[in-house]
Amino acid sequence: MNAKSLEVAATANRFARRRLRTRQELLAAAVRVLSEKGFHDTKIADIAAAADVGVGTFYLHFETKDALFDALVEDTIRRLKAAIDAERAQARGGVDLMRRSNAGFCRFAEQNREVFRIVFSHPAAYHDVIRRAQDVFAADIRQNIRDGIAEGVFAPVPTDVAAQAMIGMATQILSWWTEHESIPMSTLEDTMTTIALHGLLPAAPQTKGAS
Repeated sequence: MNAKSLEVAATANRFARRRLRTRQELLAAAVRVLSEKGFHDTKIADIAAAADVGVGTFYLHFETKDALFDALVEDTIRRLKAAIDAERAQARGGVDLMRRSNAGFCRFAEQNREVFRIVFSHPAAYHDVIRRAQDVFAADIRQNIRDGIAEGVFAPVPTDVAAQAMIGMATQILSWWTEHESIPMSTLEDTMTTIALHGLLPAAPQTKGAS
């Protein structure tokens, strides 16, 4: 590659990095503005101003406010998946995998509460969020349940149904939690994990001398 080609490639890389940085700044600005004003009362000019760019620059990245909202949801799901995958990579066995997945989910939600409040306060998006979450996480949860059944630590339940039940519980409890700030995240995590692993049955009493 000659010097001219290297210069062109370097310029293209700088442009791509700058474009990506501007997009991320617009998403971050959207979180700040939407959390303060709400989706319907927020104007594109508000988001552009918060990101310190012109309205024209906004339209270079997103055609509409709804398109930005969709991008915000996709970005959140992608980052949530990465956080859960990092926990799953450390798991040993089906039970530990379930615990770590719930821990990663809850930790991410706690760190991104404003984002989830925005997502779940947009009524038209609610079912779409559930669908996207199902698409992204169903295969992982289904495989987790299958592995647990193979290990003999999970009951032989229909894995497709069980996976959807887990996703439904996580999505609904997250939606509810965004409006109940006094509930500690540790309570949500412990409750989700207990229901996932034991249902609502009380723990079996330990026999005398049991460890």
